[in-house]
Amino acid sequence: MLWMRIKYRLGLLYKTILFKLGFGKFLLRNRYGERILVYHGIDEVGETKYNSRFISKAFFEEFIKYITTHYNVISLDDFYQKKFKKDTLNIALTFDDGYLNNYKYAVPILEKYKVPASFYITTIHDKAPYLWADFLDIVSYHTNKKEVILERNLYQKNDKHEFIWNGISMKNVAKALPYDVLKMIYEVFKDDWEALPPKKYEDYWMLMNAQQIKEISENPLFTIGAHGETHASLVDIPLEEAKKEILHSKTQLEDICNQPITEFAFPFGYYRQELADYCAEIGFERLLLVDYNTKEDAKNDAWKNRFVMNPYISMEHQLACLLKGSYF
Repeated sequence: MLWMRIKYRLGLLYKTILFKLGFGKFLLRNRYGERILVYHGIDEVGETKYNSRFISKAFFEEFIKYITTHYNVISLDDFYQKKFKKDTLNIALTFDDGYLNNYKYAVPILEKYKVPASFYITTIHDKAPYLWADFLDIVSYHTNKKEVILERNLYQKNDKHEFIWNGISMKNVAKALPYDVLKMIYEVFKDDWEALPPKKYEDYWMLMNAQQIKEISENPLFTIGAHGETHASLVDIPLEEAKKEILHSKTQLEDICNQPITEFAFPFGYYRQELADYCAEIGFERLLLVDYNTKEDAKNDAWKNRFVMNPYISMEHQLACLLKGSYF
């Protein structure tokens, strides 16, 4: 892990030097490639103090304008059908989680430039108005608590606004918890959440409602897919719980959209063969990942890895990494 971070930073430093020396055109030279991009949140300013999931709407529009001018931007359906152009980068856009900010900021920009996109929705609505990770990120940053107890373990807050026990962050522990246990986090920080002005931070936690999801599903530019029910790490919770998460997210979205939901994006990109087989069994035809577990997995035409957008780097750096297909 440490070596990967060093390699990543050295790669960015190398690109920065080349840009400053005037060799940026070499890094930005168009070339053939196939990339599915994955976004999460869009906000007004590109806030990164809570997590790495948000970019500003201005940056997003600038990026969309650039890629539609210079590359071949296509729907995910066309991507799966390999409707690629030669000698250029071929791009499809996806959004995970189902934030309201996608509806507020991303959709109007995508419509303006006539860019297709796929939205993978977490269907937690009947259980909570927010995803646990967003709740935890926001309250961890703003709380005055220095330590809390969860499952009899003492977590202490560090200077990065993370609560740590035994060298592990509460967020990483929470990924593997069934939702019934995970709900204890809401109780631990209930008073902190209630003390926050919700309108001020809604771009960082509020989800689309059923009507907004349906509206997107009816737009010919867009498609809706499933992303689990509670955004649990499906490879870490019990298998039967994971199957319920997958099935419930599918049926809930089909009820909302009144159409078959045939695409599933694994939360955190984590997957395993048993879960992929179950997805196929219940009618998912396409599975979206982040990275393949093995080289063999890349040969499965139904599975596609995706390129996660990075809010910490400039657009030039982002484009250079995108063209290369790697941040390293």
